[in-house]
Amino acid sequence: MKKHDENNGFIFNIQKFSIHDGEGIRTLVFMKGCPLRCIWCCNPESQSFTEDILFVRTKCIGCGYCLVKCPQQAVSPDDFTIDRGKCTVCGTCTNFCYAEAKKKVGRWVTIRDILHELEKDRIVFGHSGGGLTVGGGEPLSQPDFVRTLVKDAHQLSFSTAMETCGHGKWTDLEGIIENLDELFMDLKNMDPERHKQLTGVDNALILENAEKSAKTGVKLTFRLPLIPGCTDDEENVAATARFVSKLEGNVRLEILPYHRLGEDKFEWMDREYDLKGVQVHDEKVKRDMEELARSCGCQVV
Repeated sequence: MKKHDENNGFIFNIQKFSIHDGEGIRTLVFMKGCPLRCIWCCNPESQSFTEDILFVRTKCIGCGYCLVKCPQQAVSPDDFTIDRGKCTVCGTCTNFCYAEAKKKVGRWVTIRDILHELEKDRIVFGHSGGGLTVGGGEPLSQPDFVRTLVKDAHQLSFSTAMETCGHGKWTDLEGIIENLDELFMDLKNMDPERHKQLTGVDNALILENAEKSAKTGVKLTFRLPLIPGCTDDEENVAATARFVSKLEGNVRLEILPYHRLGEDKFEWMDREYDLKGVQVHDEKVKRDMEELARSCGCQVV
């Protein structure tokens, strides 16, 4: 497998006409690979640094081509599920699945590829104030590519933004921020041990990078997802708000509601979703937590 560098990046999606990840209408580039393993992840296919195959059972029409064509004999003759122990992710099954029940995720792109996509929507960006947002996965896992991408996009007068979990080298993040108009950073749980239980890593590096990022003066929005039983207790929300309120710079906090968009994707990858059956908060919970954050002196958007 080739390695990412300043010209080659590994992504799992390009999403156009997004309105939630920066000013105006934006094109989102989702980098593949992440050092965290959040139990509520809405894009579990973004976590690995290699290709994945998803099996959307509801699309399967039972044609059997995947069973016949699989060189590893990794497809069950009973229900066409994938034996992940045998599967080498060669993608043969996806090539013959015209119902698109089996899909390969992960592809290599160049800087030129992305800039070409941006040029298609330059008029849209101009009217809306939008542009490029790089997310993931985790962009800091491919720092050379992302740094070059946002620099080149900026030089071509595209607005640039990035979403990050903040877990990466500061020198990498600093080099990217130089060409960003806006930065979004997740703050999931302020307790280091609880953070490790929920994501696989503690939050020391993330909080350190958050403080340094704020001092650069970049427009910085911290995001706190309200995950039931994980991040939604008043103590965590207040601690997060106090942390943000003490930072220097152009900072604010956005509280995001929990959604279950990742639940099906875990199933498509034959992985267990730890929050299965957990109910979504009503809107009042989000409003109450926003008021709590404001009472801690934090600017909330």
